[in-house]
Amino acid sequence: MYQRDYILRMIEQAGGMVGRVMQLARNRRLEEAMELLQQAMKEMLGLGSKLIGALSVKDLVALLSKDGELDSAKVLAMGDLMKAQADLERESGNETAARRTAQKSLEILLIGREYDALGELREEFNRRIQEALNITGRAGLSEGILSRVVGYYEEQGSYAWAEDALFYRLEELKGGQRELEWRAAAEEGIRMYERWVLLEDALLQAGGLSSEEAEEGLRTLRQLKIADSQ
Repeated sequence: MYQRDYILRMIEQAGGMVGRVMQLARNRRLEEAMELLQQAMKEMLGLGSKLIGALSVKDLVALLSKDGELDSAKVLAMGDLMKAQADLERESGNETAARRTAQKSLEILLIGREYDALGELREEFNRRIQEALNITGRAGLSEGILSRVVGYYEEQGSYAWAEDALFYRLEELKGGQRELEWRAAAEEGIRMYERWVLLEDALLQAGGLSSEEAEEGLRTLRQLKIADSQ
């Protein structure tokens, strides 16, 4: 109960702060809005936006963890605050910075979602992940993020989007000449399609694919894997 109350308080506090920040932004007081957001990050997370931007995701996860346990409340709060930062950066005309902020937030949220083994905060994570994806899109994400995005979409039943993310991931690996990793990712994709072709067509269609498209995707990926090995 204490843990749940703590998480809800953090989410509520972050939401209230984001509301104040975006009110300033609507009044075109962007500099004040960013200063308030900086203050909120330091108070709630112990980290300013510049430090968050400078640190790797691995380092941020370590700072948000205690005794190997990731603090879900802080991850969710960080997701809200970084979404506000990305919105401010877009309002300022800096789309590149906004996308970079959203991409880092996306990766941290995906990792946080994986730590939520019991799924108690799944809806909270899913909403924030989708908001970050709305800014980043799927094209141009790193291979590491895409590998998590594929699993996220499949679990959501968004099969067409999972398929897109899978092929973006394969393109990223192929372009980087990471052949062994490409083959492993292709094998994962084949197993994913094999799961899909066993599903009812109505379920697949609800996720944006038909049974025929799933079977075609499976054939295509098998052929690509064979061609790669020759």
